[in-house]
Amino acid sequence: MNNTQNPQAIAEIVHAKSVEILEQVGFCAPDDEVLVRLDSAGFLVDTNTQMVRFTPGLLEQALSTLPGDIVLHSRNGQAVPHFGDKSCFMGAGTPVNVFDLNSGERRSATRQDVRQLVTIQDALPQVDIVRPTVTATDQGEFSDLVEIVEALRYTTKPVVHRTLSPERVDAAAELLYGIAGGQAAFCAKPNFATLYCPISPGYFTPGNIQCMLRWAEHNVPITLLSMAMGGASAPVTLLGELIVINADILAWIAALQILYPGTPLLYGSVSAVLDMRTGLLPLGAPERGLINSGAAIMGKYYGIPTMCGGLSSDAKQLDAQAGFEKVNTAVPLLQQEASIIYGVGATDAGSTISYTQMVFDDEIIAGIRRMWQGIQLHDPSEEVELIKALTPRGHFMSAPHTLNNYRRHWYPEIISRDTYDTWQEKGETVEKICQRKALDILDNHHPIPLTADVETELERIMRRYIPDFHFE
Repeated sequence: MNNTQNPQAIAEIVHAKSVEILEQVGFCAPDDEVLVRLDSAGFLVDTNTQMVRFTPGLLEQALSTLPGDIVLHSRNGQAVPHFGDKSCFMGAGTPVNVFDLNSGERRSATRQDVRQLVTIQDALPQVDIVRPTVTATDQGEFSDLVEIVEALRYTTKPVVHRTLSPERVDAAAELLYGIAGGQAAFCAKPNFATLYCPISPGYFTPGNIQCMLRWAEHNVPITLLSMAMGGASAPVTLLGELIVINADILAWIAALQILYPGTPLLYGSVSAVLDMRTGLLPLGAPERGLINSGAAIMGKYYGIPTMCGGLSSDAKQLDAQAGFEKVNTAVPLLQQEASIIYGVGATDAGSTISYTQMVFDDEIIAGIRRMWQGIQLHDPSEEVELIKALTPRGHFMSAPHTLNNYRRHWYPEIISRDTYDTWQEKGETVEKICQRKALDILDNHHPIPLTADVETELERIMRRYIPDFHFE
């Protein structure tokens, strides 16, 4: 039997080995203040090496306070449908490059790209959760806050992002509370989650630690998002890599729950395996879907939502490679019901966002979701009577049953099912259709705006950090 078909066995082995590592070796917390706090809380701390270990009792205490009922909401307070039950899809993020919508050329991303890519995600029906997707390279030190505020303005869907310094966490939280109507209202129906990545094995940067602790003070959902590289920062085998992923995440599940009991946490991984021939990290490899499906298994084992990298590609353009890799890395995550599949719009091994790929990814997701519904079991009596009546060699096309039910099937908006002659006459490539659709969204889709009072308040908050900031 293939053990990938036995998630419980995988989870039990990975958990046991992770606990062994964390009890015997521990994890590094390179911050003296945090070390003092962890020591006072009962962790076994070595101040010389900055290593932290914990006991089974401490882990049991931490897991007992871990909330499993986290749900992300839209700006108007509606829960994401089936969140934690079926897979949702989210925009990728946040490289510094974008493929220009008009020229197709690769260039540095800007604040305008953030606004436009958020607007497109807001319009695409298969995108459930929005990311700024790119870094606004024209905004300098405070680009993270600019990206957050633009995302909050240009979509009503939930948003996921991060700040790059703990000083800006309070500002970001203030933005969230300003939209929600206060901290209590936000915490009751959060429309935002953040995310931070360890450096495997066993290390978070001091800045990321401080950011996580500050977000925990605000009770904002935090994703612990592994970026382990099999063969580089983790063992080359998938099981060995999954143990590293889990040990890194479990360490900070324990730390955050002991220091801030009840902090909402998500279990995340955008991990992959190194290509030993090139030394590069292929995000379209089938192993990426497999290793991140392992993360989905572990998140379910601990009873918390998961955010897993899939819908990934190393392709440099919207082509057959992109389609193959996108589906190849998403399907294993659907098998394990990852809460969030992270990757809409990503190309070029995650280093560049493509407008046209983002639009086509929406089509891919729609097709995958239809496939995943499978054959629905129902009473087939009507079909059986129809078959009897039309046997032999009957014609079902004009039957009322056909007219009443054919819309159950999926019909693409971009993929061509035309005859060759009709396709040739239309003369549009998939890339061209996606470009036209993206431009149409930007011309005609108008995200629901915030009220004037809220906009004024957000601008006031932003100007404390960027004096010349204004909304365009």
